[in-house]
Amino acid sequence: MKKEEKTELTRNKIFEAAIQEFSRNGYAAGSINNICKAGINKGLIYHNFKDKDDLYLQCVHRCCQNLMNYITEHMKQICFVEYMSSRMRFFTEHESEAVVFLEARTSPPSHLEEALRQIGAPLDEMNLHVFESELAECELRETISREDALHYFLMIQKIYNMEFAKEQNGKIMTREQLQLHEKNIRKVLDLLLYGIAKGGREER
Repeated sequence: MKKEEKTELTRNKIFEAAIQEFSRNGYAAGSINNICKAGINKGLIYHNFKDKDDLYLQCVHRCCQNLMNYITEHMKQICFVEYMSSRMRFFTEHESEAVVFLEARTSPPSHLEEALRQIGAPLDEMNLHVFESELAECELRETISREDALHYFLMIQKIYNMEFAKEQNGKIMTREQLQLHEKNIRKVLDLLLYGIAKGGREER
């Protein structure tokens, strides 16, 4: 086996153990020592990763990339319903990755916030692209511009994640909470696009 292949296998083994650890205990309580209990030498971890922060960031990056690849592969057409369905299937099939990813998105460690924002930037672009595609199919009110709608989308997405994090109150995310997050964000975005009042004041 070539050295590069052996290194990749080692890193994959570390990633698998680390993602399991961070999904069970979160960033704060997750530890290198617990990861070593999966049969991984601590020296190998520090040979491949600078420290716990570096390992966590690379785990989040891998989870985010895997999510995007899955969505791209399974989304039959660019639309809100297809996007959210593909995303939910990924979260169901890859629960540990989903928990790590959502913790990083909703309750990021403060000193890693900027690094995590950069990791999530490509996914934010994908989210925006899907929303813009859905928006193109809608007839906007005369008082709402496309730029307004995009601004509201980004604002509501941020507020929703902040409220979700507040309700979590630092607790580790369960499968039920994971599903609730996706179900509610789908509802929130649907309300943003199509409103809550039938007809609307302008149509009366």
